[in-house]
Amino acid sequence: MVARTLVTLSLLALVSCSTTSEETPAVPPQMDAVSALTRISIDLRGVRPTADEVAQVDADPAALDGLTDTFLHDARFPGRVRDMWSEVYLTRTESFLIYASQYGLDDQAGFQRSIGDEPLQILSYIAENDLPYTDLVTADWTMADETLGAIWPLDYPDGETGWRQSHYTDGRPAAGVLATNSMWWRYTSTASNSNRKRANAVSRIFLCNDYLVRPIEFDRNVNLLDEDAVADALKTNPACMNCHTSLDPLASYFFGFWWYDYTNPGEASYYFPEREPLYRDYTGTERAYYGEPGYSLADLGHQVAADNRFPMCAARQASELLLRRTLTLEDEDRLVGHRDDFISGGLTIRALLKSVVQDPAYLAGSTDATGYVPKKMLTADLLASTIEDLTGFAWTYAQYDMLRTDAYGFRTLAGGADGYNVTSTARSPNATLVLVQERLAEAAAAYVVANEPTRLFSVDFSETPETDRDAMVAQVQSLQLRVLGHEVAADGEEVDGALALWSAAYSVEGTTQGAWVAVLSALLRDPDFLYY
Repeated sequence: MVARTLVTLSLLALVSCSTTSEETPAVPPQMDAVSALTRISIDLRGVRPTADEVAQVDADPAALDGLTDTFLHDARFPGRVRDMWSEVYLTRTESFLIYASQYGLDDQAGFQRSIGDEPLQILSYIAENDLPYTDLVTADWTMADETLGAIWPLDYPDGETGWRQSHYTDGRPAAGVLATNSMWWRYTSTASNSNRKRANAVSRIFLCNDYLVRPIEFDRNVNLLDEDAVADALKTNPACMNCHTSLDPLASYFFGFWWYDYTNPGEASYYFPEREPLYRDYTGTERAYYGEPGYSLADLGHQVAADNRFPMCAARQASELLLRRTLTLEDEDRLVGHRDDFISGGLTIRALLKSVVQDPAYLAGSTDATGYVPKKMLTADLLASTIEDLTGFAWTYAQYDMLRTDAYGFRTLAGGADGYNVTSTARSPNATLVLVQERLAEAAAAYVVANEPTRLFSVDFSETPETDRDAMVAQVQSLQLRVLGHEVAADGEEVDGALALWSAAYSVEGTTQGAWVAVLSALLRDPDFLYY
């Protein structure tokens, strides 16, 4: 507790010492309150707002502030934190070197989901319980479900199910995400790499400092086939030292996770304290954090937590994930403001995200101004969650979620990231995404009409435009509002177009249900559904 308090106080000092530009960034045209409601609801809950919420904000735009707080405490909020930051951690992959069958398990899909979500579950637990963000790298606990409890040395309760706070029992240091198997199953190391990949993962994820994007002028006189020459260059060649002076001491912290056989579950499931000194043989560099000596992985966690770059990196990630664009120098003043709100809010993720969703850049309306994104495209995760909320349809096959996996599913085809070959989600549509959206819309529309019609329909499917036009018009208006967030007039072209489509489909399908499937499919494929 004392250490946590000291870290928090040191970060709070950043707020009082911050300097701001004399010029206030220009405020772009703002979107209307209902559009803002839709954006905030989708980003914080993964679903579109209800008709009642739309009516509330339509009547009183100031109600948006209270609804934002409600969304931040919604049961779906932790899942959104996981989905957003999965693009940063890149642990939701299907490329682990160990398979479920090696543990005697037959659910490969569940096995991969559990492993990939361990670090993200820690992050979302911190978010849900308003714990300080520093716990992410200092906590003495992890998160585990029954699958991880069965395969790894954890004190997961026998007979329980679901994600629970748990502890490793193999003597590993307390370092939050830095001490999890999932992270280092995703970021493995070869003998020649000597944990440098892991060190860069820490630097990239927690400090926003990616060594791999640093510009360097490499000395072509170094013989890369000569192991001794390469080792000498890392310590003496200025081009190599530019990175390795700080990278190698960071890499030296991770030799407790040095597994000689990464495909052997009996070895790769455990931390080995006795292997920590192996850094002397591999990096030949003492453990240190940018010049500050350390001894254990726990020391590294506290060093990261006390780094001024740690909260700034979190603010940058939150901003870029919610804006769906890379920040520029013009964003620096706002970024500092989000960092300050984050720190003054107790380093809670809710405080950080609330700061970002109230940013004029986030709420930008129709504008051609450089640097603003007035419309954002649904990610594969958001396609899945918005469709399921509206229709009850979850697209699965053989235990695989079709929009969150690639071995059997369409995650990358739908614009998602697989953690290895595709490391960021698409920000504009392509041919495969449109095809996935089309098939998803058709399947979801057919499902809700046949199985859960009251989710979206008030008609009983006996009506036609000829027998009860008023009911048909009201139904189209209701679908437009719920699916697209549009309030349309009874005599508007949207209603006329939908009823014309209904009649054309009815002439082909021969059933009112089939005609409504066609209308709903068209709405779910509308660009205004894909963009928000």
